[in-house]
Amino acid sequence: MVMPESRHVSRRVLAGATLALVGGGFMLREHGSQDAPAGAASGAPSTTTPAVATPTPSPTPTIPKVDTVALTTELDAYRAKRGGVQGLAVRDLRNLQTFEWQPFTNETLSTIKVLILVSVLRKCHETGEALTEQQHTSARRMIQRSDNVATDSLLEWVGTEHVAESAQLLGLTNTTVRGGGAAGTANWWGYSTTNPGDWVTLLGAVHAAPITRTTAGRPIIDDGDRYYIRDLMSGVISSQRWGVADRPLPGEVSAETKNGWGPMADGYRLNSIGHVFGDRRDYHMAILTRSPRGFAYGRETINGLARIVHKALVHEL
Repeated sequence: MVMPESRHVSRRVLAGATLALVGGGFMLREHGSQDAPAGAASGAPSTTTPAVATPTPSPTPTIPKVDTVALTTELDAYRAKRGGVQGLAVRDLRNLQTFEWQPFTNETLSTIKVLILVSVLRKCHETGEALTEQQHTSARRMIQRSDNVATDSLLEWVGTEHVAESAQLLGLTNTTVRGGGAAGTANWWGYSTTNPGDWVTLLGAVHAAPITRTTAGRPIIDDGDRYYIRDLMSGVISSQRWGVADRPLPGEVSAETKNGWGPMADGYRLNSIGHVFGDRRDYHMAILTRSPRGFAYGRETINGLARIVHKALVHEL
């Protein structure tokens, strides 16, 4: 909408154990010493068993974890104060743990553009075609400026059915793709629906190779595609970097993001997805919201949710 709009790899912790080798031996005394062991004077072997020290195991370091009960309580209190509907999912890429809070199904608005771009690149591999310069321009404008005209042109080329198939291949079981209708009508692509967990799964596919492959045995998108999408998401214009990428985040934090927003009768939709890394953090997050008081109020609300989670993730989930 044009308005004031990185790993499925298990981490294994290896703990080294110390093996202490203790050598036993006799202490020699002067001849005739009263504390010499029996038989020492005649050269008879000692029957004394040498003492062997028992290795002391190294303590396993304790890694601080997020108190998810306390985090839930803080998010609940914030939601009660702000009003509206909010839900989110976050996946900690340091240990691949996921936290979900109040997940619900919401209209995607422009966040669907990431899935559309995945589908465009997938079609290129399947047909052997390369993106034209105009399509590259449309992809950049679609992601970085949320240009709806550019989106229309790419969706017309790739086809709504192909986007829906990509969602299925990626395991986005709670996502319904729409397309073909004019903006604001029931079958408009912006009124596709999803939930936070599916959008975190989508971010995972953009960040690292998904397990699911096409029927031809090829990856849905390759490493070059993922780099291309992430590069575009890292260059979203500043006025659209709220929510997951809200700029009050510390300067050393980077974010690859895409937001979506628009009015509806039962609350203004504001959604934000992205990859946040730096400042000892590395996570994917999707926040979906409905604001009872319009865009500006909703942006404040979604920014607050992102800050609460970012602060908590100084520790691992």
